[in-house]
Amino acid sequence: MLQPAGGTCAAAVRIAFAQSSHNNRATPVASSVMAQLLSIIIPVRNQPATLDKLLSNLVAQPHPAGWEVEIICVDNASTDATPEIISRHGARYLREERLGPSYARNLGAAAAGGELLWFIDADAVPAREDFLIELVGRAAELGDFGGIGGPILLPDEQARNPVAFADHMACWSAWHARRPTGVSTFQPTSLVVRRTVFDEAGGFDPRLRVLEDWDLQQRLVHSRERLEGAAAPPRPLWFVQSLPVAHFARPNVLRSLRHSWYWGLPSRTGWLLRDGVDVRSLERPLVRWLAWPRLLWHRARHPLRIGWRTSRRSALLSAPFLMLTLAVWTTAVIVGQGQPQQDKLAPI
Repeated sequence: MLQPAGGTCAAAVRIAFAQSSHNNRATPVASSVMAQLLSIIIPVRNQPATLDKLLSNLVAQPHPAGWEVEIICVDNASTDATPEIISRHGARYLREERLGPSYARNLGAAAAGGELLWFIDADAVPAREDFLIELVGRAAELGDFGGIGGPILLPDEQARNPVAFADHMACWSAWHARRPTGVSTFQPTSLVVRRTVFDEAGGFDPRLRVLEDWDLQQRLVHSRERLEGAAAPPRPLWFVQSLPVAHFARPNVLRSLRHSWYWGLPSRTGWLLRDGVDVRSLERPLVRWLAWPRLLWHRARHPLRIGWRTSRRSALLSAPFLMLTLAVWTTAVIVGQGQPQQDKLAPI
């Protein structure tokens, strides 16, 4: 069983954010109880601008009745103004020197006091003003779930940037705003999970630098099997349409291509194979290149379709950039040999 990193931090003083009696907004208060506490865990490395927007949004959110909220930011060895941004908003600050999102998220979870955990990326922001109220309400309705996420939207300020539009469609088109609520197979960027289920699944695997969230969610679905045996029913992952977040896309070509390459390298063994996709043809040194056009088209069909439905103008302008970044991803899948080395940082 995987053990969360940094368990010694769990006894540290916790700062929670409770409703102000006069404005129903977030005000720092001391908290020492676990009941009715939502823990928001944000891993971050060198993303002060987007983190500032996220924290500004979170502290302005009204709270569900009877709930407190704590915001935990885990600084994954940032070298910029990230600590100052966290301090300015009064969120709890933790630092994790071991590089990788799994280490950072596990440290945050170990320090969290809530039974309900919400992991959100530092470059995302809730897309509705009552997000926390909706989050807690839907968690109560869904009961024994593996995880909950929702739509991943392109921020309005980036909607007319064709490179950002292409980057967004390449990464997040499966989680578009029109998708109906239902059982999902994967919920990136924003994930709600119960503490008990997270612990049963063993937390994030620190050996993984890419697809670590997908790996955890497969174990969340099957977490009951550890206690009840192989016949135990799964805990479903849910896509909830009413829980949208806006995710800032990479606005220039080089950043988008670097991200596609980094993410594509482990996808053959870390995602496609484990997801039941027949990748035998990709294991043959010469024959695998014959599969390149088929794999590219398989990967591109959905982003192209969703982009067209979202905005025909943006879809046309962004198409060359979309196909370029997906071509880089496809090449990385074919040549990739697994997870990046531990000294290789994920491009932001």
